Amino acid sequence: MTGKTDVVRCRYITGELKEIEIEGHTEFVTPGSVLEQRLVRVNGKPFVCKYVSRAAGARNPRLYDLLDNEIRAGARLGQSYPDRYPRELAQLVAYNIDAEEPFALLREYSGVPVAGPAARFQDAERKQFERALFRLLRLTSEAGVVHGAVTTDALRWDNGVLQLVDFESSERVGELRRPGAGAVRSPEQAAATGVVDARDDLWAAALLVRRLHLGPSVDAQPDRRHDPDRLRGLLDPVLGTTVEHRPTAAELLSRLHGDNHLPSFVDPEARFAQGRELFENVARGKAPARGQMATAGRAQSTEDSPGRRRKRFFPFLSAMLLVSVMVVASEVIA
Repeated sequence: MTGKTDVVRCRYITGELKEIEIEGHTEFVTPGSVLEQRLVRVNGKPFVCKYVSRAAGARNPRLYDLLDNEIRAGARLGQSYPDRYPRELAQLVAYNIDAEEPFALLREYSGVPVAGPAARFQDAERKQFERALFRLLRLTSEAGVVHGAVTTDALRWDNGVLQLVDFESSERVGELRRPGAGAVRSPEQAAATGVVDARDDLWAAALLVRRLHLGPSVDAQPDRRHDPDRLRGLLDPVLGTTVEHRPTAAELLSRLHGDNHLPSFVDPEARFAQGRELFENVARGKAPARGQMATAGRAQSTEDSPGRRRKRFFPFLSAMLLVSVMVVASEVIA
């Protein structure tokens, strides 16, 4: 992608394949993202464009996986909430995983990174934050998506509305847990044992709530015996037990008397089972080639011209198969 207007081919999450004009290209950074980002405009409307440039992909082929995670999570959420998408979640609109510089196009985020406002929160706002946090995790868990990095870096605050962005570390419920380090990962995630559970994100959320109330120094004080009674009553069921015994986000939200209502929800497992099976079969079939791609990114083939990376072998056909059984609901970018 360049600094001028680009005409690109992409697929909307509704299934429609189109060419669109992307203009603007203002560099953009969020604390929870590793990927390169730009603020762009499509048909006069603002969007966030996450992408992997050829240079960045050659230096770090893992960036392609992070973009894949973002797209898979966004597509899943979009399929789950097709009629009234929750403003609490970053919204994927379109993508192209087979372009020279693959990208994801998301609606412009709301508010600002929460770390700044949170430092000035009073008790009432901290409790409002708690309800908003477990509310958005209720939405992701219902859709079978685990964010994987729920920290202040991935949260934005807009006059009392909390938004979760940057799904680059996301996983899908029921898949094998991926290895990975991180201070906010649950013991099960850190050990990469078993399968992804909808309650995996609650560990990071509980740590975040505790830090919000008691300050950053509690990160080095895992002993919760001297925490306030209210905080222990809320968080001990999460931090003091294994994942299968943890409450759900909906149960925690009920304890806080938060909004447990779901917008119109569609079960993607039932609606898109055939297309998803085709997609996953193609993706698995290409996995060895993608591993070879990573090697090629580190040691450039003599068949490639200088500065040009080998094209990712994860064809757009796989995405077409994924959406082959989708019903196009509406024009997303208009």
